[in-house]
Amino acid sequence: MSLVTIFILTTFGLFIGYNMGLRMFPAVRYKSYDRIERCEEYVYQGNYDRVFVGSGLIGELDHYLPYGAFNLCFPYSGSCAGLEIIALSGKVPEVVFIETNYIFKGPDKELTGVLEKQWRKMRRIAPAFLKKNRPDSLIKLAVRHFSNSGRPEMASPDFGRLNTEELDRFYRIYNEQIDTHHFENILEELGKHVDYIRAQGCQIVFFEMPVHKDLYHTRLLEYQRNTLKAFFNNENDHWIESGQVHDYQTVDGIHLTKESMYRYANFLIHNKRTLLT
Repeated sequence: MSLVTIFILTTFGLFIGYNMGLRMFPAVRYKSYDRIERCEEYVYQGNYDRVFVGSGLIGELDHYLPYGAFNLCFPYSGSCAGLEIIALSGKVPEVVFIETNYIFKGPDKELTGVLEKQWRKMRRIAPAFLKKNRPDSLIKLAVRHFSNSGRPEMASPDFGRLNTEELDRFYRIYNEQIDTHHFENILEELGKHVDYIRAQGCQIVFFEMPVHKDLYHTRLLEYQRNTLKAFFNNENDHWIESGQVHDYQTVDGIHLTKESMYRYANFLIHNKRTLLT
């Protein structure tokens, strides 16, 4: 037997053994996914009956969600990406909670590329093809873990102080002229995904993350809020309204402080139980 044949058989055997090990002892990266890993985790790994879709504004919900729930959030993107992933994967949960703040961002083609048909079966059969299980990803994770473990603990920064420069920047952005044609195209595509998900027996719940009071009535958020409610007017859909929307503090106008996130997460989960009982 030639050295090349031995090498090929050894490599193939290691690959099979590695995948069997991953199936027996899945690598856990809970609360530390990057965008691609979070997408793959939902599509190829667990099964969830409650799914939250949204932008980085709901990233901290990871710490408060109950068992059986998954946070399909994507910083710099939004709910459109999460809903498209749910629809294209065919893994429709019992309930989808849709954060409405960043609907105007539209879909994310880089993420939906994870669902390309030629790779879908391979990733299901061989978990080694998932990004979080690649040897280079595991090595980077181990290096990060050991480097962080040797560092002294740093005091938590003051998240209660409002960054007024960022607030002013968002105020200018949210009051710019709105491309209504582009937003209508986003809504049309979004509506197709919501219709498909709803047709599978999934309940739809819309919610808007609190923002600073100076941003709440800006041109963009007012237009988006009113347009969404007019477009998604199905009597079976739910809208979670916060009667104390201005009681929450933000870091920069849009991201909640830790204390406010804790209170809003409790508010959201309480409303979830009330709506769906």
